[in-house]
Amino acid sequence: MPPRRRAADRGWVRRVGWVACFALAASLTYTFVRALTEGPQDVDPLFFAMQTVASLLFLVYSVRLRNGIFIAANTVAVLNAAGTLVLALLSRAG
Repeated sequence: MPPRRRAADRGWVRRVGWVACFALAASLTYTFVRALTEGPQDVDPLFFAMQTVASLLFLVYSVRLRNGIFIAANTVAVLNAAGTLVLALLSRAG
C-alpha cells in the first residue's frame, strides 16, 4: 500500500496556498509602493517592525519545512515590511 499523501501535498491545498501568498505579497507591496510614492506618514513603524520579525520567523520556519510556497511568500513579505519600515523611520528622523 503506498503511503498516504499529506493534506498540504494535494493540488487544491497548494492552489489555496499560492493564492494566499499572492494576496499577502500584493498587500505588502501596495503599502510599500504607496509609502514610496506618497510618503510614509501613514505608516506605523511598530506594526511594520513586528511584521518584519514575524515574516522573518515564518521564513525560517518555511525553510525548515522546505515549503516553496511559504518561502516565496515570506521572502516577499520580509522585503516589503523591512522596506516600508526603513522608509517610515527615515521620514521620522528627517
